[in-house]
Amino acid sequence: MTLRLVSADGNLTFELRPGLTLVLGRALSCDLPVLDPTISRKHAELAVSADSVTVRDLGSSNGTWFQGIRATDARLTAGDRVVFGKVSFELKQHTEFLIDDRTAELRRRAARAGTTIIRQIPVPDADQALENALMASGVQPAIDARDPALSQYQRDRQKLMLLVEISKALTRTASVDALLERMLHFTFRLLDVESVAISLFDEGGTLVPRISRTRDGADVPRTISPALVQTVVEQKVAIVSDAEGPSLESGGVPTVRSAGCAPLIASEGRVVGLLYVDSPRPGVRVSDEDLDFLVAFAGIGAVALDNIRFGERIRHEARVRENFERFFTPHMAERIAAMPEALGLGGERRQVAVLFADIRGFTELASSMAPDATASLLSDFFTEMVECVFRHGGTLDKFIGDAVMAQWGAPLHSEDDADRALDAARDMLRAVDELNVAWRTRGRPEIQIGIGLNFGDVFAGYTGSERRLEYTVIGDTVNTASRLCAWAEGGEILLSEPVKAALTRPHQISPRPPLNLRGKAEPVTVFRAVR
Repeated sequence: MTLRLVSADGNLTFELRPGLTLVLGRALSCDLPVLDPTISRKHAELAVSADSVTVRDLGSSNGTWFQGIRATDARLTAGDRVVFGKVSFELKQHTEFLIDDRTAELRRRAARAGTTIIRQIPVPDADQALENALMASGVQPAIDARDPALSQYQRDRQKLMLLVEISKALTRTASVDALLERMLHFTFRLLDVESVAISLFDEGGTLVPRISRTRDGADVPRTISPALVQTVVEQKVAIVSDAEGPSLESGGVPTVRSAGCAPLIASEGRVVGLLYVDSPRPGVRVSDEDLDFLVAFAGIGAVALDNIRFGERIRHEARVRENFERFFTPHMAERIAAMPEALGLGGERRQVAVLFADIRGFTELASSMAPDATASLLSDFFTEMVECVFRHGGTLDKFIGDAVMAQWGAPLHSEDDADRALDAARDMLRAVDELNVAWRTRGRPEIQIGIGLNFGDVFAGYTGSERRLEYTVIGDTVNTASRLCAWAEGGEILLSEPVKAALTRPHQISPRPPLNLRGKAEPVTVFRAVR
């Protein structure tokens, strides 16, 4: 027969094997850890025999209570209750018939698997686990860490446990500002210092103070020695130093401040900032042990910061891709997302190739069709035209009635923009031929398109209202391409002289009589692309 110690709420269950002497307490290193603030770090010792448990209080602050009396020693048998601090337990006899309903199935499954459950305790969420670890820890210099009864091994072990819990808390933080606040809070909890300051490098490589606060909550900027910063950043070392500076307690009179500074080193060895602490109080110094802890803590903070920034970048790029995949090829949208400067607000002058393609005689065609049939025809037509644009690396600008406008050269430029625009135009004619073949079998009317191409300077950028902005190109180059499209016959591609001059590869092009385009004082030289 074995015995179990079960808390009154049923959340804690400890298996007590005969012949063992176990320590119950708040410290995580105890044999029976009970993470409650009313329980001392080492609260009581339990000597287990076959049919009873002898409890000896270890000088706890809130005492061990048996039968309503504070006891130094007590002998418990099955059915007895004992209270440690304010946490009540009952000693229960453990037999296969004495298993509560809530855990019976768990025990049966474990038995079938050949496993003996020795102890089970509930797992708190990360915030509660951190708070429990802070309370249970013996490494808080500002609170109770300087207990001489703790061995160095115990202190190191508890520090490791605490850093694990801190890591969980920091890596769950969603924003940089929230992360810095948490780092500040934890530093004051863990180190006996007066002020904490965190500085981060911006995108330009400048070290910018982000948060600086004293233990009483005052926002007081800290000036860190440039020589100290240079040493910490360039050599990637943590430093303890003594520096003379004004103190709040001394009314601004210079005092010697004991300071510690550690680099925030993220992935690939990048220093992303500094964590600085100091204290002017006599006899209170940043120790080597404090510095070791500061280094570990700064490393956790740097990784958390890197993760937050990476997550923000991924979310931003995803939003950009989602928005621009409507107009750009997926590959180009991905490049734009990674190069936000390519879409500077306000726009810029760019050299682009502009293409217009529309259906000849569409007004008459639409008048003979039902509205839903017209919409279906346009949907199929636009789908094929967009694929042609994207296949040749172009940007879909907009649909205008039955027309498609596309351009090559903004926001990203290539030397063969004109070639790819002409290739897309030829591809469009082939796509229309294939559509006509398919539509003929379905009884749909056949269509023909005319295409106009021009090349030159445009304004490329965002236009519209505050409620709706679109990326587009405007200018005379666009107007000329539209008018060439209007002159093109069904199945014809008309291109301007600037397009011909911008081509980098041989193309079959034939001259055509000049055209008098609206808005042009002189006839415009025009060429026809051979299919």
